[in-house]
Amino acid sequence: MDHTSPKQEHTFDTLVSVAFEKSWRFVEKDPFLTHNAEALLRARLRAHLERSLRTGEKNVFEMANNAICNLRTELGRRPGL
Repeated sequence: MDHTSPKQEHTFDTLVSVAFEKSWRFVEKDPFLTHNAEALLRARLRAHLERSLRTGEKNVFEMANNAICNLRTELGRRPGL
């Protein structure tokens, strides 16, 4: 059972949303990711951000940078392919 208060849940959602907005500006223009569907990119980016927050990261810039890196590793196309 999850024991998070409404305030904790709001903070979680706010941090993920702020980090998402910061990282999405880069993801949507990333030439290594453009071959993926937008819905997939958005879903996977949010999943990476949520995982980062659950593991203790609270800095939105670190969350955003790590999520972009993880997304490129997961879904990125290598140059020349």
